[in-house]
Parts: sequence; C-alpha cells; structure tokens
Amino acid sequence: MNSKQGNFNLTRKFSLLSFFCILTIGTVATFTMSHFFTTKILNREATVSKEFIESIIAADGTWSLFQNAQPDDMERSTLQVFFSHVANMPDVVRANIYGSDKSVLWSSAPELIGDHFENNPELDAALNGDLVYESSIIGNPIKEEHMFLGKNILGIRLIETYIPIWNRDRSAVVGVAELYKIPRTLHQSIVQGQQLIWIIALIGGLLLFTSLYWIVNRASRVMENQQQQLIENKSFSMIGQTASAIIHAMRNPLASIRACAEMTLTDDLDGARESALDIIGEADRLDRWARELLQFSATSTTTPDDVDLNEMVRDVLKEYEPTLDNSSTVVQLNLAETQLLVQTHYAPLSQVLGSLIMNAVEAMGEHGKLEISTAYDPPSKNISVTIKDNGPGLPKEMKENLFRPFTTTKPTGIGLGLPLSRHLLAHYGGILEIISESGQGVTATVRLSASEVLS
Repeated sequence: MNSKQGNFNLTRKFSLLSFFCILTIGTVATFTMSHFFTTKILNREATVSKEFIESIIAADGTWSLFQNAQPDDMERSTLQVFFSHVANMPDVVRANIYGSDKSVLWSSAPELIGDHFENNPELDAALNGDLVYESSIIGNPIKEEHMFLGKNILGIRLIETYIPIWNRDRSAVVGVAELYKIPRTLHQSIVQGQQLIWIIALIGGLLLFTSLYWIVNRASRVMENQQQQLIENKSFSMIGQTASAIIHAMRNPLASIRACAEMTLTDDLDGARESALDIIGEADRLDRWARELLQFSATSTTTPDDVDLNEMVRDVLKEYEPTLDNSSTVVQLNLAETQLLVQTHYAPLSQVLGSLIMNAVEAMGEHGKLEISTAYDPPSKNISVTIKDNGPGLPKEMKENLFRPFTTTKPTGIGLGLPLSRHLLAHYGGILEIISESGQGVTATVRLSASEVLS
C-alpha cells in the first residue's frame, strides 16, 4: 500500500464532499422553491385583481364606454364610478386607465391624463390580451416610478399589474387598467414563507449531513477496528505457531529437570531436598500451563467450566506471593462477599490476572501498594476484577499503542502481555479496560459475563 492510500481519511473526504454537495443542492433547491412560491402568490394576486375589475365591468357594462370617443353625462358618470372602484381597490397607490390607442383616459395622478405612452412593452402585451405583472422591492434598485411613493415604504414589495379590458364578446381589448399596489400583508407573507423555506432547508440539510456523517464515521471506525483486528489476528496466528513450537520443545527440558530433582531426593540433604521440591513444584506448574495452553491454542474445543473468580484471585496471589514479598508490595484485597462464577478455562484467565499483577508490581517497584477488587453488577450481569497500582502511570505515546503486539517499555519485555490478555478475554466474551493518568498509577479492569448459575 502506498503512502497516499494509507493516508486516505474517509471521514474527512466524505464530510467535505457531502457538505459541498448538500450546500449546492440545498441552495439551488431553496432558491427554486422560493422563486416558485413567490411567483405563484404574485400570479394569484394579479389574477384576483383582474377578476375584480372584470366583475365591475360585467356589472356596469363599462367596456362600451371605452369605444365612445364622446361620452354623454351619464356615461361619464358610469366611467367615474368605475374609476372610483379601481382607485379604491385594496393596497392600490396609483391607478391608470389606458385606451386602445395607449393614451391615459384616467389616472389617480391627474397630471398623467391625456399622456400617450408608445414605448411600453408591458402595455403592448396587455393590449394583446395578456395579464402582465411585475414585482420589485421599493428602493432596490431605485427606479423612477418609485419616486412618487415616498421614502417611508422603502424595502416593501411593489406590484405593477397591467389588466386587459375586453369588449362584451371578448373579441378585442378596448383598454388596459394599470395598478400600482403595495400589499403589505402579502409582502409579509412572502417574506415569512421564504424564511420558512430557508429554515426548513437549513435544518433538513444539517440533519442529512449529520446523519450521513454519523453513518460514514461509524463505518470508518468499524473498518479501522476490523483492519486492526486483522493485523492482530495475523500477529496472534504467528505467535500461536511460535508458542506451540516453544511449548513442545520446553516439555522435554522440564522432564529432564524433574528427573534430576527426583534423583536429588535420594540424597538426604536438607538444602538440596528443599530446592528439589521447589524445582518439582515449578516444573509441574509449567507443565500444567503448557498442557492447558496447548489445549487453548487448539481453539479450546472443550466446554468452559464455572470458575469462582474470588478463588482464582486468591490462587493467583498465592502463586505470586514470593514475588510480592521480595518487592515489599502491600496488597489490599477487596473481594465480593458472594460467589462470583464465570464460564471460562482456568489457565488462560489465571494467566491474564497474573500478567496484570506482574505488570503492576514491575511498574511500582519496591514498597508499592496494590488494590485488587471484585464486584458483581446485577443490571448488566457482569463480573469485574479491578487491579489498581500506585505507580507512575503510562506515558501518552504508550496509551495509543497499548494493545499493539510487540509494543513495550520494558527492557526485557516482548510486548505480548496486554495484547494476549485482551485476546484471551475476547474468546470468552470479556473485555479488558486500562485507565491511566500520569503520576496516578494504572487501573486495569477485567469484565466477564456472569455464569448462568449466578445470573
């Protein structure tokens, strides 16, 4: 694997790419939805105004008056009523009525009456029968037609609508009504709707990004753990093969040691006799470990036994009693009052406890204090053994590679104690936790599920 592949960070790459994609898609989608929402509302507003004017024209028959160049007094009165209705429509700030020749027949601004507008594309489109509306924010940008509205309504939406006025049979457009409207309520609704769209898009984008990030981060951690597990399995496979060869080779010297010790017993020498008994005891213990570890390395096909953890702790302490005495280590034992049964093989678990005790003794040196506690947690049905020392603790660089095989700070160690211990415990569904603060010693906790007999 080259360095580029080895340094690839899935979580970082995904978070950056997904954030960019979600931001881009979310922004485009939100702008589109906001524009669609605003357009639909403005179109509805223009349609309502058109329908209102058409209802007035249908009721009064006003369309015929637009075709009469010289209306009489009654017709003028009808037109004034129509103009009054238009001028008093809700939110209207200016209204202009055009004839078919593009001249202003009437306006709420009297100075515009009689003017003729040739260059007006919106008016041309309305005379062709189209409903035309244009929306803009007053003062943004500044337009000439906004000047008459005053400065107290800057920032409010202005809607300019051109409404065609048809004849009776809708065969021709006889005039156009131009309305300038400042619908404050409608403006507030549009602003609130746009804000709501942006807020929903923001929350949705954050939730999507968070969910995807959590999934990928979780997957990345799982893959890292699996990769680490593969590395450890390869290491332990090599260790197992090496250990099997060593154990097989070790049993022959042990047999020779025992034979020599038995021959020494024939001489009645008190000192030699005591030494020979020690040799026989140690040789038997090593041979027992060798046989049991060989069984375990062969995938432990035998059924685990119910082992009392309290008794095991006492047995392990008894085995290491000479070492504890030589280092003047004070042992504080806090064992649970009840029997703590776990399903395991005796040799592997006792080896784990012995290894943790020896690590603590070596870390403390002489005159150390060792606290060993056992406990049962009924809710989780877990049994724990805690081994705490008052040594110097672990250095920071050691914590990061604590369970990596062949990593050690001991000049004579090979770095297999903790990785092997965790590997053995995992075989029985247990875990090993190591907590250390600089200058405050190390606390090692072994957790195993309680036996069905106890739970």
